[in-house]
Amino acid sequence: MQRQGDAGPPGGIRWLGLGISVFVFQIALMYGLATMPAGVRWLPLLIPTAHLMLIPFLARNLSFWGMRLVLAGLILNLAAMLANGGLMPVEPSAVQAVGKVPLSELQPGEHVPGTKNRLLTAGDTRASFLSDRFVIPMPGPFGAAVSIGDFLVAGGVLIAYVEVVSRYSNRRGLPDG
Repeated sequence: MQRQGDAGPPGGIRWLGLGISVFVFQIALMYGLATMPAGVRWLPLLIPTAHLMLIPFLARNLSFWGMRLVLAGLILNLAAMLANGGLMPVEPSAVQAVGKVPLSELQPGEHVPGTKNRLLTAGDTRASFLSDRFVIPMPGPFGAAVSIGDFLVAGGVLIAYVEVVSRYSNRRGLPDG
């Protein structure tokens, strides 16, 4: 017999509502609060808090290898943010390569509008190997600077999706292919 709260959707993800709620909260922070001058000062506290809020959801779903990767990526991103004042550090060259915000409008240490980032030079960044340093050159709003943690999160989400679909198919007696 399953305990109340243990039953999840057929694919086996537990506490999905928590995961989705925190994701929506993070989006609201980056595209809502982060666009208001008075709201920016709260981001160094609220962005890491939102990351911490995901840990129970991820821990509850560690039977999925993908969730383990997401958790590892989240911890790396959280470490980089906490080491650098609560926001993810990004170097001027990455901001310039992405091209969404003119570099001339930013000062070192400032929040980069529409992101979870803080502009820092390489010499001022702690744990710079964990920062948003890899530029994904995509047109328009799809370009981004990402971190090693972001790659782990993205890979983990993809793997978790495949795992959920596979488990759902197996429970329903459907072929895996």
